[in-house]
Amino acid sequence: MITLSLLDFAACGLALILVRWLYIRQTRKRRPNVPHPPGPPGLPIIGNLRDMPKYRGWFTYQRWSREYGSDLIRLNIFGSNIVVVNSLEAALDLLERRSPEMTMLNELCGFAWGLAFQRYGNFWRDARRAFHHDFNPDSVRKFRPVEERAAYQFLRNLLERPLDVMEHLRHMAGSEIMKIAYAIDVKGKDDPYILTAEHAVESISATTNAGSYLVDILPFLKYIPEWFPGAKFQKEARMWRESVMKMLHVPYAVIKQRMADGDMPECAATSLLEGLVKNARDPAYMEDVVMATLGSMYTGGADTTVSALGSFFLAMVLNPDIQVKAQQEIDHALVKESLRWNPVVPLDVPHRSTADDVYSGYFLPKDTLVVANSWSILHDEEVYPDPLTFNPDRFIKDGKMNPEVRDPAAAAFGFGRRICPGRFMAYESMWIAIASTLAVFNITKALGPDGKPITPTGEYEWGFLCYPKPFLLHASPRSPEHEALIRATNTLE
Repeated sequence: MITLSLLDFAACGLALILVRWLYIRQTRKRRPNVPHPPGPPGLPIIGNLRDMPKYRGWFTYQRWSREYGSDLIRLNIFGSNIVVVNSLEAALDLLERRSPEMTMLNELCGFAWGLAFQRYGNFWRDARRAFHHDFNPDSVRKFRPVEERAAYQFLRNLLERPLDVMEHLRHMAGSEIMKIAYAIDVKGKDDPYILTAEHAVESISATTNAGSYLVDILPFLKYIPEWFPGAKFQKEARMWRESVMKMLHVPYAVIKQRMADGDMPECAATSLLEGLVKNARDPAYMEDVVMATLGSMYTGGADTTVSALGSFFLAMVLNPDIQVKAQQEIDHALVKESLRWNPVVPLDVPHRSTADDVYSGYFLPKDTLVVANSWSILHDEEVYPDPLTFNPDRFIKDGKMNPEVRDPAAAAFGFGRRICPGRFMAYESMWIAIASTLAVFNITKALGPDGKPITPTGEYEWGFLCYPKPFLLHASPRSPEHEALIRATNTLE
């Protein structure tokens, strides 16, 4: 039996990298006489590996876009192309024809079933149709009672423990999705379904920024064993994969057992299984589609809702004058500005091109990773003047919503065929939570031991998904009557 030493593995890896680099150089000679998009020059062989921003890359990509005078910015890592798109028009054009391609997340962490991460094909199209079956603009109305009950619980939790607002938001989002998807009532705290799902979703946040893991640039690295030096990503993937599989299968098995026992609660699972699987030409295949659709609800809805609502609460603490005005008239504008101000996903899911292409005078070779800079699109000064300021008034004209201002949903929920299919429910859930909160609470700065107001730093945990760093606030009922109204919501469930 042949055994390989660490030195053998390292030599093989370096040889493969060199062969790939030489192959790409040879291929370049056959490309059209069209330039690549501009970008930092990089170094031989490793290219722009040292240029890749390690923190809040969307700022760097936007700066490069301005410096090079191009909406498209190109980076090269060991011969692999990454193109960052900084305008809405280019994002819609380029991402429409490209599929997500993430070796770490899809293959190693096991998230290939996720609706946002699947390659284009029959399974993806069937899953989109299944999602639309229960989450189109008309169908989502039937879930409003669930969203309202979750919002009422959030109000009561905020009344009792106002300092734990982010924890309450996570519980609200997770509980309503588990109820809507599987008719599962979660526990008040440390619910196992929510804990499992949050650990699974952690893998998305950690892996989906282009360049976060070298295995996404050099897919052959996926064959390196976990014990090999530098293969820490294999251990991380194994741990995440366990939660990803539990998230997909465990709640689905619960609702399937309830249905087998004759219990048919109203939820997306029973609707899809009865409506799409029961009479399907291939029931086993369609059941896989439905299971993936239901599992994708949490990945697409829970953390995104928490992030956007976290930005809303932070903005209310930092902008008390806007809060007073919002309590009078601008709820919908607040939702839009909460989506735009600090977007949930600053850099969209990377997509890989499947053929050579030319766009806007630039050559994009096959296998280029194309990444949309959603943050840059939502902070375009020509569209949103003074973009760093939280200002819902930008969407209002003469006391009404101004249709001439681009809706942030054009970039906040993804692009083209990959736009979030659950965006209608997400928007309703956000609106219900924001309107309910402002109706009964005043959100202000917390007071320190010295009695002085504590101003939040406004800093965020930056990753694929972004959240405000923990901050203190004071949530007080607007009057004794409002407090009584909050407590009375317990009788409405």
